[in-house]
Amino acid sequence: MQTLQIVLPVLIMLFIGMICNKTKMISDTGIENIKKFITTFPLPLTIFHAVSTAYYDKEVVIVFGIMLASVVVALSLGFVCKGIVKEPYRKYFPYIMTIYEGGMMAFPLYQSLMGVENMSNIAIIDVPCGIFAFGVYFGLVKMTDQGTKFNIKELIKNAFSSPCFVALLLGLFMGTTGLMNDFLALNAGDLYLSIKNMLTAPLSAMILLCVGYEFSLDKNLVGVCLKTVFARVIIQGALLLVILYMFATKPDMFAEEMKIGLVLYFITLPSLCLSSFVKNQKASKYISTTSSIYLIITLVGYAVLAWIIGG
Repeated sequence: MQTLQIVLPVLIMLFIGMICNKTKMISDTGIENIKKFITTFPLPLTIFHAVSTAYYDKEVVIVFGIMLASVVVALSLGFVCKGIVKEPYRKYFPYIMTIYEGGMMAFPLYQSLMGVENMSNIAIIDVPCGIFAFGVYFGLVKMTDQGTKFNIKELIKNAFSSPCFVALLLGLFMGTTGLMNDFLALNAGDLYLSIKNMLTAPLSAMILLCVGYEFSLDKNLVGVCLKTVFARVIIQGALLLVILYMFATKPDMFAEEMKIGLVLYFITLPSLCLSSFVKNQKASKYISTTSSIYLIITLVGYAVLAWIIGG
């Protein structure tokens, strides 16, 4: 019953999103505006608060290293294996092998598992991924799609145009310097928390609504997408096995809440923002269909994790 209480609300919100798409209760423009609102206000605020209130110790440094190494290794393996899919999808294949949908998937799923009080754990996991994603990854995707050469200025411009990236850096500064704890001790801190709670309360529901709305399967692409999904499962599964081995050899290295966050992250689907950086329509459909298939895998893994936690 406890597992069902965790999983069912997620499935219902995804299903409502699908209904809104099917009936056009919400238009495509409307869902884009909801996503813009999410990534401009509640999601950056959630990231900022979680990162700025996290406790930074040796464990955090290790997590940073693990996640940075993981995203770089996965991307590198993607370039090695890209020959398994045909053109014009081949050059986009490596980018699907790395990065995780943190804000729009891992955050709400982790919150439903562990509660809002433990959100700093998933935020710490997301920090190095976010720095790599907004600082390097999305810029590389855009250059690959346009067929342009590497441009460091374009990468920097792309990074600082994202409210989530700016919130992440600001939260990291406030957290590591201890300024956030000092601020929360003031009367103004209570006012900030009231505003934060009001803005972020509907975040999970809005995110899952958008994910459900965009769920689609193009039958003409299922074959190449299944190959891509299989490759990502193998790569991410191998990385997760390395992490689980670390857990086994050093059981006291991480808190249980952090372990659950790491496992959840490695089963999370690729970034849902990826297709928005791609102009090629065939490539965009390829990415969207692959993400939709991987969403099923993520939800199955999430349900298993919820069952294990629920005991």
